[in-house]
Amino acid sequence: INAEYGECLSSGTVSLLREMSSSLGDDIKRWRSASVEAYQTQLSCLERMRHEIMLLRTTVSSQETTINSLTNEIDRLRLSKGVCEREFREYRAQVRAMLSRLKNGKEDLETAESEIMSLSLVGHKDSLVNGHDMENVVIMIGEEEFIDLEDEIRSAICAVPSYKSIRITSIEKQNAERSAVLRNVYKARCNALRDPNMTMKLYYCGGKGGTLHRVLKEGFQAKDMVVGDFGVGMYFTQNPVRAMQYSEPGLLLQCEVGIGMAESVLKMDQTRNRPPVGFDSILTGERDVDHIGIYSHQRHNELQYLVFDSNQAVPLYLIYFTV
Repeated sequence: INAEYGECLSSGTVSLLREMSSSLGDDIKRWRSASVEAYQTQLSCLERMRHEIMLLRTTVSSQETTINSLTNEIDRLRLSKGVCEREFREYRAQVRAMLSRLKNGKEDLETAESEIMSLSLVGHKDSLVNGHDMENVVIMIGEEEFIDLEDEIRSAICAVPSYKSIRITSIEKQNAERSAVLRNVYKARCNALRDPNMTMKLYYCGGKGGTLHRVLKEGFQAKDMVVGDFGVGMYFTQNPVRAMQYSEPGLLLQCEVGIGMAESVLKMDQTRNRPPVGFDSILTGERDVDHIGIYSHQRHNELQYLVFDSNQAVPLYLIYFTV
């Protein structure tokens, strides 16, 4: 009886196992089918996302091209506007001069009318705009910006009585693209200073033989370091009149300078080529004008800042003026 019971139990177990195996196989097939379907759905979504990303990249690339084109067009229009504004100011000044001569009886009406008719507001604007090399990245500033900067400079200049007759004729700056390049280098240098937030708008005490035009276009370089009474570096001052003593006649360069931690130095040392330990620049005492210029007969007890790294300053505006 036990043998028969065992045989029957064994036969039932095998049958049950077979049924379970068959059911498990069916479950695996269904799971595999569902998994393959879900995988295909996910793969289809990924393909659509990849296609959309490619379309977005193409759109962004096209927009960047459009933005660059519009930026260049804006720079060209700013240049054209600046040239027109400068010519208009020159035209207005000439007309005022004629009216003044008429008023003082130094010129007859017929001659004045002839001269006024010969003046042209257009002048050579087209040749300046079309012939302007945008790689030189110099543009004229707008009227509003010109007025603000003119007032700022004039208030400093007029503090010296003998300079009240100075007239600013035009102001140039870099275009946005070149300015961004130089400013990135300048900002990186300022971030390495002991006090990165200590920056000042100052006037460059230097510039001979076209140097200022090159600096505005290309930025400061190692060759702009000069040997002065307090060391080899680049000198700057808050007083535009003081800067005129060292600049090319009729030109003035305003810059932003990373001062950082400045040490006051009174002892002259022409071999100094770095700031004192723990400082980023020095504040110097009075130094002699190193060349003869139209303003060198004046003396001003103005302190100057001296930096020893050409990347520690960035040019902002090149100012043209007449006396």
